[in-house]
Amino acid sequence: MRGSASRAQIAEGTALSRATISEITAELRDAGLVVLAQAPAGSTRVGRTPEHLTLNPATGVIVGVEFSHTRVTVVACDITHRVLGSRMLDHGKEEPWEQRFTTATDFVGQLVSTGAASFPLRAIGVGVPGVISGRAQVLAALEQRLTEHYRVPIRTENNARLAGLAEFSWGAGQDMRDLIYMRLSEGVGGLLIIDDEPRLGNTGSAGEFGHVCLDPNGPVCRCSNRGCLEAYVGMGAVLRRAGAASVEDLVDALDRSESRAHAVIADAGARIGLVLANACSILDLSSIVLGGALSEAGEYLVRSVRQTIVRHVNAGIAENLKIQVAQLGSLDGALGSVALVLRDRTIPVGARTTSATARDERGRTA
Repeated sequence: MRGSASRAQIAEGTALSRATISEITAELRDAGLVVLAQAPAGSTRVGRTPEHLTLNPATGVIVGVEFSHTRVTVVACDITHRVLGSRMLDHGKEEPWEQRFTTATDFVGQLVSTGAASFPLRAIGVGVPGVISGRAQVLAALEQRLTEHYRVPIRTENNARLAGLAEFSWGAGQDMRDLIYMRLSEGVGGLLIIDDEPRLGNTGSAGEFGHVCLDPNGPVCRCSNRGCLEAYVGMGAVLRRAGAASVEDLVDALDRSESRAHAVIADAGARIGLVLANACSILDLSSIVLGGALSEAGEYLVRSVRQTIVRHVNAGIAENLKIQVAQLGSLDGALGSVALVLRDRTIPVGARTTSATARDERGRTA
């Protein structure tokens, strides 16, 4: 549930009867999980305006944490999806994980103990890069640290995938049922959404676009294989080839029509487009969102990606192709960590379970 809705709207969206919705919402109100909300502004309805309901923001706070290769980001939201505050700190690639944990723990403490976020902390979602040395040990140590400090459920996932989940929930992909999201930063990863659901694959590694091999004799990737997409279009590789010190410098060079910058972006877009063309053809999808630092190149990049995809897919996919740049900026991974928790039905957000929801759970598990 996002924002407010009338009981009739909830019934329509869930395919449950109005009587069932009335029973459930009455018990949720008694439990303090749902409260009355003002009707949306601009309503032209004649007669009695129906009551609108919303989740009770005082029920609790969910915190999202992202560890990228060079940054720690933490965001706090209430269960109505309202952002209450955020913290961010850049660091070197060799920053010890213990120090990153300390930074994140301090940020979480600041956000849940001040201002509007002083409601109970309910859960923490965490995003970590898919390819790092000793990933399993890092995740275990991180979960232990956060659990010891906060005694709440912890959920972890690949940070690029979580950025895609955020865009699907609140950003460029929020009106789509099917989506390919690719995050283009120091690393390259992504997320597949099919029939409104994230698809993770048998081992949970679906969407690792960065490690699709373009040339088995190509440059060595951080994963130790050769010719991976990430080795060509990871942010560091692109900046080196363009002779730019930062993404901002690269975009400035593109705006000044510098041929070197345009050649590098055209090449990167062609390689990205080839991988996406194969994905579109295999999955029969035509909606794409590009995120991460490299997406700041905007239409310069999108143009090359689109041209390559159209060249390599069938007419039906090409005709319906929709490519957008991500909308959520540097908070995307941390917001995705919040979305991960919000979608997890095993995490309680209230003080008790109502009889109606308990019956529903029994029906699903019978």
